[in-house]
Amino acid sequence: MTPTHDATVHRPWRVAVAGCGAAAFGLHLPVLTASAAFEVISVADRDPERARAARARFAIPRAAARAGDLLQDADVVVVLTGVHEGLIEEALDAGVHVVTEKPVCLDVSRTRRLAARAAKSGLLLEVGAMRAHDPALHAALAQVPEPHGGWLVKADGLDAAARRRLLPAGFTPYTFDQDPPQPVPDDLEPHQVTALQILLWQGYHLLTALVLAVPGTTATACTLDPAGQSVHATLHGPAGEPFTLVITATPDGVFREQIHLADNAQAATIDFARPYEPAATTRLTTAAGTTTEFGDPFTAMWAATDARLRGQHPADLPTSVHLALRVEELALALARLAGLSTRKEA
Repeated sequence: MTPTHDATVHRPWRVAVAGCGAAAFGLHLPVLTASAAFEVISVADRDPERARAARARFAIPRAAARAGDLLQDADVVVVLTGVHEGLIEEALDAGVHVVTEKPVCLDVSRTRRLAARAAKSGLLLEVGAMRAHDPALHAALAQVPEPHGGWLVKADGLDAAARRRLLPAGFTPYTFDQDPPQPVPDDLEPHQVTALQILLWQGYHLLTALVLAVPGTTATACTLDPAGQSVHATLHGPAGEPFTLVITATPDGVFREQIHLADNAQAATIDFARPYEPAATTRLTTAAGTTTEFGDPFTAMWAATDARLRGQHPADLPTSVHLALRVEELALALARLAGLSTRKEA
């Protein structure tokens, strides 16, 4: 039965969470179970032990074995699985709002279809574009509101260890090899699919920041390294402003996620917190010095989701699925430019 909710009655939103990996244990469930705006009523995972562990740690009423059981009585489903499309469709069929991890799909045409379907049904399809809610990014954009250039870098050799620390003992940090294949645009060559995966799985937050900072950014060039692990791309703003994007493989223990934006008078550099560490350790460096102690973007993201569910849509913040479409379209444009010239044949 489709749940109903009167936005004028401030009972908590009943939330079901699909996927009990590190993102659930380390990011979403701590925020949701501490918030008066939400009540987590069920969790599910393809590994029932993970779901039971999450239920016990966060005092959640039930662990569900099937999508139908998970969605029962829920107002919102949070999709934290590796592949999202099927569960999004089941939720929309059931009349349940959706908040999904990014990217929605590797094929942006499918994301457009899901967005249109949600809109037609009067349901929200929210995407975890965490960087859109990041106080550090907005502080940088206040310093450099119209960047004339810059760079964006991601090198992450800490993610696996960080995930392992968050999960209960005995659970592997990655289970993506058990996911079904994700559909990709038919016109992509295999090396371009690899570039698209790197851009959307590892570089999503950087691309989010770029499309927010410079609306109208276009892809100019993209190179995949011979090992198929790193992407180097150039992009330009609507007035030709140059930006460099680097997403690179790195040894274990090495991490950098940095955005630098500049205009003729100002510059701002953000060094983001390490994976799953407090956002307060993010550093913003400007001519005035270094600033830290920024608020948690996930808490801000869920506050914005609550506002949208109640029919309040901040005019200065794009609806997240529309932002996701811009990110996925830009990633696809870059992937289509990825050439073969430096790729070694197996």
